[in-house]
Amino acid sequence: MLPRKRNIIFALLVLVPFSEQYSSGAPPGACEDQLPRHESIVPQSSAPPYLILTSSAQVRQGDTLNVTIGSPAGAPVPIGGFLLQAREIQNPDAIVGKFVSVPATETHVTTCAKPNDTVTHSSPADKGALSFRWQAPTDFLGGVEFRATVAQSYATFWKGVESPLVEVVTPDTEITTQMAQSTSTTTARAPPVIMENKPKLTTQKLDEIYQGCADTKLCFGVPQNCIEKGDCKAIVAVFVAGDVYTFEVQGTGNPKYVAAALSLDTKMGDDSAMECVRNNNGIINLYTSWTYPKVEPYVKRSDSPQDIVQLLQSSTIDGKLYCKFTRDAVSTVKGIKFDLMNKKYNLMIVSGDGMKDPERVGFHTIAYESSGEPLALSSVGTAAGASKLLLKLHGCFMVAAWLGASSLGIILARYYRQTWVGRQLGGKDIWFAYHRIFMMTTWLLTMAGFVLILIEARGWSDTGDNPHAITGIITVVLCFLQPIGAFFRPHPGTNKRIYFNWTHWLAGNTAHILGIVTIFFAVYLQKAELPAWTTFVLAAFVAFHVVMHLVLTLTACVSDGSIGSARVNAFPMKDMLGGTRPTQIDRTGDAPYSGFRRLLLGIYGPVVLLFALAVVCLVALAPITETYNNIMGA
Repeated sequence: MLPRKRNIIFALLVLVPFSEQYSSGAPPGACEDQLPRHESIVPQSSAPPYLILTSSAQVRQGDTLNVTIGSPAGAPVPIGGFLLQAREIQNPDAIVGKFVSVPATETHVTTCAKPNDTVTHSSPADKGALSFRWQAPTDFLGGVEFRATVAQSYATFWKGVESPLVEVVTPDTEITTQMAQSTSTTTARAPPVIMENKPKLTTQKLDEIYQGCADTKLCFGVPQNCIEKGDCKAIVAVFVAGDVYTFEVQGTGNPKYVAAALSLDTKMGDDSAMECVRNNNGIINLYTSWTYPKVEPYVKRSDSPQDIVQLLQSSTIDGKLYCKFTRDAVSTVKGIKFDLMNKKYNLMIVSGDGMKDPERVGFHTIAYESSGEPLALSSVGTAAGASKLLLKLHGCFMVAAWLGASSLGIILARYYRQTWVGRQLGGKDIWFAYHRIFMMTTWLLTMAGFVLILIEARGWSDTGDNPHAITGIITVVLCFLQPIGAFFRPHPGTNKRIYFNWTHWLAGNTAHILGIVTIFFAVYLQKAELPAWTTFVLAAFVAFHVVMHLVLTLTACVSDGSIGSARVNAFPMKDMLGGTRPTQIDRTGDAPYSGFRRLLLGIYGPVVLLFALAVVCLVALAPITETYNNIMGA
């Protein structure tokens, strides 16, 4: 007997005359005898109009080969439904190996004895030849054959369609690849030429989880607008029939887990989660858990009853982890009653590529999203995600502050103190007036951005090991203190002025560097949804910024005539080192090469603003690829 199966596979029903009732796979009992349980209907006794071919008569342990099932060219009969397995020759009841690649829209793999050891149909439509990729086991040597039951219609099916012998050999065996032909057990067959699929005018069908999202299911996926195209990183679907609530979750990108949660708000914490988890052996399990806001353990399975969900089906194919399960219509978790029939809930969907430990899922590194409003789970259609306005405003403000305003303010104070001499704005030298304008703009944008992210995060939270949050907080603190220190600065020429000069210079430059580093870290944040190439845009900005500083520093050296006196113009304050330093440079007029410096500023300013504007656009329009496609009507 085969081990007890956790995954329920729907009934093997194919074209039913007049009623057009189709299924999405074989029933659990078919794992052993490959019979579809079509009431009292028995298999056909005639020679089957189908055959099975393999790409080779031998395969090494752990290697793969192609398996094709179809109809000979002389008798083109479409496939309605089927169930296909690899069986040992010496022990025909033993299923071996696993299927690693199948046509996603028409078929799916399932588990009978071991993960993914069986493949069956998903689509009710007539199908031509189907090809799969099968992987030989690493712990078996000997002969296997591929055995299938193939149905043309509900009342017409053939059992025992078999491939020729395929021998599983050791890894060091030399193999000559050739197409192995299916043998006949009763009558001669037409030449084994597989019927080609007929060209289809319709577009390729989406994965099973997407089917019905427009009219029979409530669906929610990430990123936004992914459901119509069928390319969600993670998706949850809810189908309601009476008081039976059936959930489906799917994650792409080879996740370790994909989970859905019922929440009373749009933020993670105090939610009832349902986890579809793939363990290291490839076995998929379903768990429930309770989430905690901003504190360890974040997720805890022992605080949630496990019997409120029942796993129906699971698979992992082409990097897609999928679970289908039911949940009790009424359940109590952590003293909170979850009444799916009478209450509305925010849907959450997350997925990640790792586990914190065997009992806790890891950080949602692949996908995370919450629906924008509470939903009745019995409603149908596509749910919209929560607003990201505050998050995007935070990003735009910080980019404008530290790539744009701060960069211009610092360069003016460092290199343009003896430019536009005699000209003032608001009673202050030109360089100082604009330096103060840019730095106050930096301060206002930074404080506004900080407040926005606190509102978005619902207050202060543990930064954990998030480098973006750590460097960001340090930057905000330094920025906040800068104008306070400037307000209380000692008068030039006093003994304490040197301490202010060094502190103000060090804090300002440190904040600027950390601000840009923080923006680099933001590129890798999942919520930012920035393309990876944003890093190259930022790197180009840094390179341009450094080159301009080097050119301006060399210009100052040439202007002052020596490295030592160049520091007088290079640093923001002429008394950086304290006291009066003698110099031969005339301070009553513009320093030499002021025209060249103004030219450089005319280049630096617009380019820096263009960089800042480009990154602001990436943040505001993220995800930029999807936004572009929507604008272009793709």
